[in-house]
Amino acid sequence: MQPETSRRAVAVLAVACALAALAMAAALLHHPQAAASYTPPPFDPAAVTGTPAAPEGYGTVDAPAYTVALCGAPAVQEGAAQLWFTNPGQNTVWLKVRIYTPDGILLGESGLLKPGQYVQAVALSPVPDAGTSIVLKVMAYEPDTYHSAGAVTLNTALAD
Repeated sequence: MQPETSRRAVAVLAVACALAALAMAAALLHHPQAAASYTPPPFDPAAVTGTPAAPEGYGTVDAPAYTVALCGAPAVQEGAAQLWFTNPGQNTVWLKVRIYTPDGILLGESGLLKPGQYVQAVALSPVPDAGTSIVLKVMAYEPDTYHSAGAVTLNTALAD
């Protein structure tokens, strides 16, 4: 390639890059909400501060970065799993739980709990029969940033 041809090719590529950068900037300015579409999960309005006097079957699960306490085989009362989902006070993360069927259908979820809080029940829809297998997915979030602090999945069943 001759020096003059090389300079033209570089100039054409530089102009093309500049136009592409301008187009991306215009797209972001025209649709700023597309860049900030994350909505953090809300805190649970039913959260209670303290440690629950939970029924038999309540215990703790140690994940690498936190501990969670809950009822291993929750009963269903009035359309809600009596989970006694607890974020122990020694944790430094916010927790929430989702309840799924084994094939991945979401049945219900809590809001976020701060350390030292619990919720007795998580509403279910649809409400499965007693004895139905469920999956509990506990998700942890770093306070204020909402970055993931890990998740743990527990396979269990609703109490008979």
